[in-house]
Amino acid sequence: MKSTILKLAVSAALVTGASPAFANLVYQTGVQQTGTGLGAVSTVVTVQDNTNGPQPPATESGCVRHTNGGNMTNPDQTCEDLTPNPNLEGGDNTAAVGGNGVYLLSDIDGLTSAGQLGFVVNISEPGVDTATLTDLYMSLYSLDGTLLEIFEYMGPDLILTDTGGIGQSGLHRFVLDAAQAADAVAACGDLTQCVVGGGVQFAPGTTQATPETVRVGAFSRPGDPGEVPEPGSIALLGLGAVAFGALRRRQAAKK
Repeated sequence: MKSTILKLAVSAALVTGASPAFANLVYQTGVQQTGTGLGAVSTVVTVQDNTNGPQPPATESGCVRHTNGGNMTNPDQTCEDLTPNPNLEGGDNTAAVGGNGVYLLSDIDGLTSAGQLGFVVNISEPGVDTATLTDLYMSLYSLDGTLLEIFEYMGPDLILTDTGGIGQSGLHRFVLDAAQAADAVAACGDLTQCVVGGGVQFAPGTTQATPETVRVGAFSRPGDPGEVPEPGSIALLGLGAVAFGALRRRQAAKK
């Protein structure tokens, strides 16, 4: 199992001037928000597995999917097949503190395009303060339950920190890259006709204490208008401007 500490991944990205991006779902940090953790209306999956300790390490995993005639607030909890990758185990969904749900895209606050879809993974591990994410996917369905698209996090395992526990989230975001955003828009041009679900899984033995949650929201992608450029990107732009100026001076000298 490949595992990387998130701080190292982010540091390396800053050195190279690029975001820690992977195919399909892109990891990006966001601003901490309160009142958006467990129990929020946009909660897709809430998972808890406390069979660690003296018992064999457990894999915390859960999923929701939309079926024809299915209940939005009590959806099917079967995980989608992520072939060629192993299927998520599922089975750890809990409704005790937040629940599980699928949502019409038109009901997601601030969403004006399917390309803005993103997940926030909220870690709640008091005393341990981390959990290792191994799998995450977002699934889009038509109203009749037909699976339209699956977007999966394809990067290395991530050790995500607990940034406030229950009731807080926002830092650990997973959004669509440009190509996948275009696919989402093509599949769900009419937000009233599409439903979003998904699944999440953590490495065996890395979760305990209170539940983790995944919520859906509307987010900008790296490179979108309004995004603040990273230091590396600003440096590259500066070098480009210097080179362009030198070229113009050389051409003027030849005249």
